[in-house]
This record gives sequence, C-alpha cells and structure tokens, in this order.
Amino acid sequence: MQPEDYRAAVERYRDMVWRVALNGTRHTQDAEDVTQEVFLRLFTTRKPFQGEAHLKHWLLRATVNRCRSLMASPWHARRAALEPDETAPDPAAQLGGEARDLYDALRTLPAQARLALYLYYFEGLSTREMAGLLHCTQTAVTTRLQRARQALRRAMTEEPETEREDGAP
Repeated sequence: MQPEDYRAAVERYRDMVWRVALNGTRHTQDAEDVTQEVFLRLFTTRKPFQGEAHLKHWLLRATVNRCRSLMASPWHARRAALEPDETAPDPAAQLGGEARDLYDALRTLPAQARLALYLYYFEGLSTREMAGLLHCTQTAVTTRLQRARQALRRAMTEEPETEREDGAP
C-alpha cells in the first residue's frame, strides 16, 4: 500500500475501527491497542485491495478478529479483573430517559449480540456484508439479529426486583 493511500485509509476509517474495538473490548486502552495493531497490520500487508468496500471489510474483519483474540487471552481476563477502566468515555453521559435505558440494556447483552446490533445499526452494514465479515451465512446473521433484538427487548422490559411488604422476594 502506498503511503498516501495508507494515510487516507487511516483518516477515513480510524474512528470506525476504534468504535468497533471499543464495542468489542469495552476498555479504552484495549480499543486503542487494537486500533493501532489493525493499522500496523494494514501498513505491512502486501495484499492489494479491490476498492474501498474491500478495504473497509478487511479492516472490520481484522478488528473483530483482534478483539476476539484479545478477549480470549488469559492475560486479558486477569488484568480486566484487577483494573476497572475508569478512563473509558461514557457515551451515555449526555443521554437521558429512554436513550440511557437503551444504552444500559445494550451493555448487558452478550458480545455476539452486541456486535451484531452494532454493525447493523451503527455501522450500517447489510446482512450480506455482516455474513462475510462474521464468516457465517446471511440466515445466521438474520437469526443473530433477531435473537439480539429479543434479548434487548427483554433487557429493556425487565423491572428491577423489589421486596414485597411482607418481606418475601
């Protein structure tokens, strides 16, 4: 990749890669590390890209793969248990009411459901693009989205348990 093409790719896709990495890792420093590693890999790759769509797909795939590798490592699990991420920006800080409830419910979903909803609604990928990115069929993506929406709906409608007056749960 030519240096000017690389700079243009970094400028165009840096925020997207960081958002996907933050969604996948839930830790600011890890998201920054993943972003840096993905762009370093892009810089060293000799693979020719067949247009912007191919480059975007490659970057998303590399980001998702790196997040999965990082989250699966035993080192990460030990460190995450010891260090809460106090520097993480709270995207919902400016939100109120239903938007805040939606954000909080999204955070409780499993990683696979969060990723499916994020890629579909926030990054605007089609089910076909997601199928290629996640190495599964379009039907599987549709099923993941449906299950993720159901889980989100359940998370949004769950009422916190309160004690009854007679002391029973």
